[in-house]
Amino acid sequence: MGLGCWQFGGSFGFWENQDRSDSIKVLHYALKTGIRHFDTAQGYGNGESEQFTGQQLKRFSKSIPRSELTIATKIMAKGPLQVRKDVETSLRRLCTDYIDILYLHWPSSTVPLAPIMDALAEITETDMVMTIGLSNFPLPLLQSFRTYPIGYYQMPCNLLWTRGLEQTLLYCKENKIKTVGYSPLGLGLLNGNHEASPLDGRKDFYCYAPESYPLYKALYGKLWDLSCKKRCSIAQIALVWALGQGFDSVLLGARNKTQLQQNLASRDLRLSGVEMHELSVLAGKLASSAPISQDNIFNHRW
Repeated sequence: MGLGCWQFGGSFGFWENQDRSDSIKVLHYALKTGIRHFDTAQGYGNGESEQFTGQQLKRFSKSIPRSELTIATKIMAKGPLQVRKDVETSLRRLCTDYIDILYLHWPSSTVPLAPIMDALAEITETDMVMTIGLSNFPLPLLQSFRTYPIGYYQMPCNLLWTRGLEQTLLYCKENKIKTVGYSPLGLGLLNGNHEASPLDGRKDFYCYAPESYPLYKALYGKLWDLSCKKRCSIAQIALVWALGQGFDSVLLGARNKTQLQQNLASRDLRLSGVEMHELSVLAGKLASSAPISQDNIFNHRW
C-alpha cells in the first residue's frame, strides 16, 4: 500500500478544505505503520501537496533513509523543453535529490506527446529521475509508447470505474510495467456516505446520471450487505476488492488519521471468490452505463 497525497493540496473542486493538522497526522501515521510509497503531483494544489509531502518526509530523514522511500510525482504535457524545469521545481518542493517515479499525468490531444516522451526518457539518464510512468492514459495510447522505457502505469482501482481494467493490467504484466492503482474508494464515493451525490465536483460523476444511478445503487446495496455480513465498513469492503485486483501498489487516500487506520484494517479482511465476482459484475454493469466516449472516471476531455 502507498499513500495518495492529493488531499494535501486540494484542487479541481476536491479536498479544498483539508485541515493541515489532520494532513500531518495522516502522513506521520503512514510512515509509522510502514508505508513507504508516497504519490503526489504538481497539479495538486499548484504544488502545495508536493511541498507539504516533501517537508514532512524530511522530518523523518534521520530515522528513515531516503533509499527506503518511493516518492512519485506527476507533470502535465506542456512540451519537451518544460520537462527538466518541472523536474527541478518538483525536486525543490519535495526536498529530495531525486524522484523515484515521474509520471506524465494526463495525455493531451493538443500537445505532441512523442517529443515529451523523448525528454522523459532522457531525464532518466540523469540522477534526477529513476524511472518514468504514465497516468490516466487509455490503453491504445499506452500501447503506442511501447518503445519507451515506461516502468510504471497508474490508473483508477475502484468499483466505480472498471472499464478496460482487466485488459490494461494484462498488457502491463506482459510488458513488465508495474501497476499502481489509485482512489480505491472512488474519490470517497464508496465510503458509505454518498449514496446521494455530494455537494462538490463529484456530483457530476457519471454514476449519478439517470441512466447509471440505479446501477450505482445496486452496487451500493451489495456493499452494504457485505459490510453487515463481515461486520466492517463499506469502505473496507471496497478496499478489499481493490486490493484483490492484482496491482503492484494501491494508493490509499485519507483526510484524517482515523480514515487511514480504518483503511489499513482492511488488510485483515477477506472476501470469497464468489463475493469478489458479484462485486465485479455489478461494477462492470455500472461502468458499461457510462457514455461510450468516456475513457476515464473524471470524463476529462484531454
